[in-house]
Amino acid sequence: MVQRLFILALLIGAAAGSAWLLKWLSEDPGRRAFRADTRAPDYYMEDFTTLTMHPDGTRKNKLSADYLAHYPLDNSTELVMPRMEIFREDEFPLYINAEKGRLDGDDDTILLYGIVKMWEYDDTGSPTLEVSTSHVKVSLDDEYAETDRQATIVTNNAVITGIGMRAYLPQSRLEVIKHEKTTINTASGS
Repeated sequence: MVQRLFILALLIGAAAGSAWLLKWLSEDPGRRAFRADTRAPDYYMEDFTTLTMHPDGTRKNKLSADYLAHYPLDNSTELVMPRMEIFREDEFPLYINAEKGRLDGDDDTILLYGIVKMWEYDDTGSPTLEVSTSHVKVSLDDEYAETDRQATIVTNNAVITGIGMRAYLPQSRLEVIKHEKTTINTASGS
């Protein structure tokens, strides 16, 4: 009796193993490879640029990066050396660069990591605003950016440092959350 149960268990195990092997062999090889390395990107691009438009056809923002990789497991996108240009009505564009970036799913929010720089120019091509920080969250739809890290803001007249910053991009309005120091440049003539 025990011998019959043992043989029956072996036959059931062999049948289940054969069914699994047959299914695995009939599966698309690309799908098998993806399952083997679930953190592998399903597509990537090098030196790409994308332009987003307003409903009226005017430019809203431009995103470029040296490298982009999309990961289907969590629907995230990693960026290397992302560069953004935010177009504003009646203003010169605002520029943002970072070492790395990430988009999660279909969200319009880009997380920027490493050294993050933001700046704008006047009509002579001179910088009127420069911001240095790290770990910035940029909401493209809301045209808003924020960080909870150390931030340094340099204008023609002052240098402001603090912890945390909110940036309202269309108006070039910045708020420092925890002010540390302001140095006024009296030699600027203003």
